[in-house]
Amino acid sequence: QEFIEKDKRIKYFYEEASGGPSSPRNLGIENANGEYVAFLDSDDEWFPTKLQKQLDLFEKSNNPKLGIVACYVNVKDIKTGETISRYDKYYKGNVLNKLLVENGMMFTFSCIMTKLSILKEAGSFDVTFKTGEDVDMYIRIAELGYEFDYVSEYLLNYLVHDSNIYYGNKDFDSAKEFSTLIAKHWKLYSKYEPSLLAYYYFSLKKYNLARKYFIKTLFKGNSTNREKITLIGHIMITIFPFLKNLYMAIKKGSKYLFKF
Repeated sequence: QEFIEKDKRIKYFYEEASGGPSSPRNLGIENANGEYVAFLDSDDEWFPTKLQKQLDLFEKSNNPKLGIVACYVNVKDIKTGETISRYDKYYKGNVLNKLLVENGMMFTFSCIMTKLSILKEAGSFDVTFKTGEDVDMYIRIAELGYEFDYVSEYLLNYLVHDSNIYYGNKDFDSAKEFSTLIAKHWKLYSKYEPSLLAYYYFSLKKYNLARKYFIKTLFKGNSTNREKITLIGHIMITIFPFLKNLYMAIKKGSKYLFKF
């Protein structure tokens, strides 16, 4: 209320028991009327120049397909204020393949700026996700042909604490989130990253599906000889599951073999 009284452009919307970040984000987008949109979760901190520097990159760019601008992130302990790590691993341009393999490449949605028109074109955040809604949205935006860029500066503090959905929640099921992501975008994974599907189904012991994608990966023709041997080994296990222990023993060395 204090900020609203100081600046009438500030609007406050409240949603109780949303069950995750997707629904509040959708509420914000529905009520937004600017050209650009940025998100700030309650436990993150923008640096004072973050928005301006991202906006400058957008407005100076000659790329009509620039869709998302990110920034580097400090990961800090909320109790001690200590910097635990720093995140600066980003990619420019068409990053669809990278998004499929590296789900965390953007680290947190608080680090990005995009356009309201792009979010509306991509559609609402998927409320079935508890924390994977950001990766899902990145994939949809990239699939539309929009490109990514970033400001090469640390402009955000991501604060780690016991209530973080990802870091602090013991009940958070990352495997379930990943399964939801794969189920939604399996056509993309099948086309661009069949190896990821292969190992995913292999971990679930769905060997028929795993074998299908191991074979597809093998015939993509971009694997090294070492990778080909590994793929063939996994294909054999999907046919003869009893070979798994022997295969793992050989991988870990002959000393380990005597345990079987």
